[in-house]
Parts: sequence; structure tokens; C-alpha cells
Amino acid sequence: MQVPNDQHIIAAKRILRYLKKTEFYGIHYTKSTKFALCGYTDSDFAGSNEDAKNTSGYLFTLGNGHFSWNSHKQSVVAQSSVESKYVVAAEAANQAFWLRKLLMDIKFEQKFPTNLFIDNKSAIAIVKNPIWHGKTKHINVKYHAITDTMEKNKINVQY
Repeated sequence: MQVPNDQHIIAAKRILRYLKKTEFYGIHYTKSTKFALCGYTDSDFAGSNEDAKNTSGYLFTLGNGHFSWNSHKQSVVAQSSVESKYVVAAEAANQAFWLRKLLMDIKFEQKFPTNLFIDNKSAIAIVKNPIWHGKTKHINVKYHAITDTMEKNKINVQY
């Protein structure tokens, strides 16, 4: 903002063109009796031919509208599809925790646990049963924090 150059002008024009083309797009919320935070996760295994890293993502809904999502290449190379699913589940659990705090800050506290859907039963077993962690020592320690996040912050993991 202090020293704008030609690249900044090009980027600003690109953003304005995008906004003009998408002005009628949006998230439409309709009346719903269930207005609960809910998350979904997914990832591929060794999807990148270049570096064997996985693409993972998560999506959160509130009521019947999608409002928070992320899709990116994982920073670690997973050694199995279970590890790939587990890593994205840990990232989504952290996002769910942050979203619950945000909703509480705007006086919309979630009274019930947030459901986080994972499409791999083995990854769910690792999340729910810390005894499995002996078989998953190769997974970065920061991803094992999902167990604590899940219990302390009202997050249910389901298939």
C-alpha cells in the first residue's frame, strides 16, 4: 500500500474483473431448523506426480450453506492413505475449533458438538483410540493434537 507498482495495479484490476463477473454469485441461506456447524474432509493419496504429496481439503457448513473451505497440497508426504486422511482431519479439527470460537465471539455459541466427517475408518480409529499411536509414530507430532482438540472442544469424528 505504501509503494504501489504496476503489479499491484494489475492485481487490483484482476480482482475487480472477477468481482464484476461474479456479482450474482453467493451463498444462499434458507430457513432451516438445524443451524449447526458441520465439517467434511477428504484427501487423495500421492496425487502429485512431481513430489508424491497429497491434495487435501475440508469444507464447513452452517445450516444449509457452505461458508468455510480449504484445498491445498499437504506439506508432508504421507506414507499411506490413512495418514493422508489423518493429516487433513487434524487440520480440519483445528479449523472447527477456531470456527466454534468465532461463532461464540459473535454470540452464536454452538451448544452441540461439531460433527467432522472423515471418509476413512482407519483414520477415525487412530483419532479415537490413542493406543494406535504406537503404529503412527512416523506421523508428525503436531497432527496427533487432534485427539486433544476433539475431546476438549466438542468435535465429533464420524464416517
